[in-house]
Amino acid sequence: MTDDQIIIPHDSPIRAQLEHAVSTRRLIFIAGLPGTGKSLILQQIILLADQAGRRVHTMQWDAARRPFETAQWLEKYPEVDNLTHPGIRKAVGLWVRDGVMNWHAHNSDPAELLVAELPVVGGRFTELLHKLDDEAEDLLSSNNAVFFVPIPRPEIRRAIEGFRADTFANPRNEQETKDAPPEIVQNDWLDIRRVHDLWTDTQSDPATAQVYDAEIYRHVYDQLMRHRNLQILDIDRTFDTKGSAYERAVPVQELAAAGEAITNSYARLKEQFPGDSVGPVVEAWYDY
Repeated sequence: MTDDQIIIPHDSPIRAQLEHAVSTRRLIFIAGLPGTGKSLILQQIILLADQAGRRVHTMQWDAARRPFETAQWLEKYPEVDNLTHPGIRKAVGLWVRDGVMNWHAHNSDPAELLVAELPVVGGRFTELLHKLDDEAEDLLSSNNAVFFVPIPRPEIRRAIEGFRADTFANPRNEQETKDAPPEIVQNDWLDIRRVHDLWTDTQSDPATAQVYDAEIYRHVYDQLMRHRNLQILDIDRTFDTKGSAYERAVPVQELAAAGEAITNSYARLKEQFPGDSVGPVVEAWYDY
C-alpha cells in the first residue's frame, strides 16, 4: 500500500481525526445515511490503519445481513420493494452486540482493529447504539470505541448523490451493484426528517422536505448517538477519488455471524417478537 492511495489530504481536519482514531481506538464505527461518504471514510480508515500497523477487521451491514438471508428465512421474511424484512433486520440486531463482544474476546492483540459501518436508519445495527446492561455496553461506551458521523455540506451531498447515481448506473465493481438505489437514499433522508419533526414537534414543508439539511441531520444523529463517543466529520470538500471506495488495497477480515449464532438469533426473535410484532418495533428504530 502506498501513501497516494490515501486521498484525504494531510491538511484536512478529517485526516487528523482518522489518524488519531486508528492509533488510539480498538473499535471505529462510521454511522449515517447512504450518500454521506461513509464508504470512502471506511476505506480511508482501513488504509490509515494498515499504515499504522493495525490488523483490520470490518463489519458492514450488507455482508453481516447476508448469512441471515438463507432460503429458509427469506421464505418467512421476504424482501418487499427492495427492503430487507424487519424480521431479518432485527435478527441481525439481536446478534450484533454479541458478535462484537466475541470479536473483542478472540482478538485481544492491541494491533487488532474493528472498523464497522452503521446505516442506523431503518433499524440497521441500531442495537449498537442502545444503552443496555450488558458486557457490550462497557466496551461500546468506553474510550476504546469512537463513532464517526460524516456530515457533508449541502453542495457536497449533491455531488455525492450525483456520483452515486453514476456508479449505480455504471458500477465499477460488484459492491457498487448493491448500493441503495436513489429512491431508497431519498426515503432514508425523509425518515430522518420524520424523526426530526417528531422530536421537535414540528412539521416539515412537503415542498422542501426532500431537500437535505445538514443541521437537521446533525441534530438527529447527535440524539441517536447520545450514549456513544461521537465525533462529527465535517465534509466540506470533495476528494479526488481513485477507483471505487469499495476497493480494498489491504487485506481485511470480515466479521459476520454463522451457524449456531444465526439460529440462536432467530430463536430470540421468535421469543421476543411473536407474530408480526417485530414490524412496529423496527419501524420505531429511533425510539430508545
